[in-house]
Amino acid sequence: MANNTTINSELFANFVADSQYAMYENSIARSLVKTFTVPANAGKVVQVPVWAAITAEVITDESAASAKSTNTTAPTITLSEHVVYNQITDMLRDSAYGDVMTDLAVQSGQAIGESLDTTVFAEFANFSSDIGTTSTELTSELILKAAATLRAAKVQGPYFAVVHPNAAFYMKKTLTQVLPYTGATGLANPSAVGNQVMVSGVIGSIGGVTIIESPLVAADTTGGANAYTGGVFAASAIGLAERGGLDMNTLYLPAARATDVVLKAVAGAATIRSTHGVKITAEGTI
Repeated sequence: MANNTTINSELFANFVADSQYAMYENSIARSLVKTFTVPANAGKVVQVPVWAAITAEVITDESAASAKSTNTTAPTITLSEHVVYNQITDMLRDSAYGDVMTDLAVQSGQAIGESLDTTVFAEFANFSSDIGTTSTELTSELILKAAATLRAAKVQGPYFAVVHPNAAFYMKKTLTQVLPYTGATGLANPSAVGNQVMVSGVIGSIGGVTIIESPLVAADTTGGANAYTGGVFAASAIGLAERGGLDMNTLYLPAARATDVVLKAVAGAATIRSTHGVKITAEGTI
């Protein structure tokens, strides 16, 4: 019979706590999108009602207003299991200089956090607007264009851009390039953003869009290209549904002198409003 956190919580409470902390700290996506908590025994498909926009009337004195009918749609989020399985031998646990269980807890939590981010970032491909190509370098102009597209669609901010570090390289190079002599191509003096890149290595914000780099952004290898599918979006574009926190089960194997430890998070992501995000495909050769 497998031991679990219900009957052995005093033995592995720190493992679960360390793993969950690492998952939350390592996951970027959870703080950028709309999150939903799914109760137990409520199925594995979540429906998210989305209301259509309503237009107000301008009427004269004593005129009757017309009743409005607004339709709803119901995008669905399908839950999946994000799992990490470790088998820790007694010899390893009892021989290692460090705390094997703590180290594995952190690594496992980070792995599940990265799995959640990968699931969310894959939704960029479903945005209704698409700018850039597999041969287009990422520039400030593309970020500003994406932000303008969202504002024109009446999408409320704040806006976030998630791009691959290789795609962000060209933008950083452009922002930090200084003219070495008259007639050269580049900037006479770096901007405030360029100075920030030079000092901290991060772009920060451009045109009200917070730029975030993640190596988990999906690659776009169409035609053998080395490109990545990033996105500029509001939190209302993507939904992330989670059922509870991390769950852990353990089983001791006497013949193997080892303990099986399985960590699991149940979560899923889907595009809720495709017009609230803009896909940016950018070349990623460095």
